[in-house]
Amino acid sequence: MEPPKVQQPGEGGLNVTLTIRLLMHGKEVGSIIGKKGETVKKMREESGARINISEGNCPERIVTITGPTDAIFKAFAMIAYKFEEDIINSMSNSPATSKPPVTLRLVVPASQCGSLIGKGGSKIKEMREVRKGIISDKD
Repeated sequence: MEPPKVQQPGEGGLNVTLTIRLLMHGKEVGSIIGKKGETVKKMREESGARINISEGNCPERIVTITGPTDAIFKAFAMIAYKFEEDIINSMSNSPATSKPPVTLRLVVPASQCGSLIGKGGSKIKEMREVRKGIISDKD
């Protein structure tokens, strides 16, 4: 399975510096870090994004991704691909018949929620329809 192809810098689109935060369980973060930090190091190098992971003293950890929009998109896609790869590998090692769900939680500041939800919920409704995934605006 190949990682997703991502638009390269200079190919159009927005290119502003942003920060996104993901809330993950410790086991998920361990997969992203990899042995001796090799996986996250590779993600940093290939995406061009800064990827920082909060300390491991609590059950959930925050992964912060900062950089131009294209770098953030590539880093996020690499994280999602890594989870998918882990699921496929765990399925081949066990008799499970269906893929367990993967939940990616994006932490959004309250000041930005309105721009994601849109007037009357129009933008979040569109995202739900286009992405065919479950997008929750809870909490």
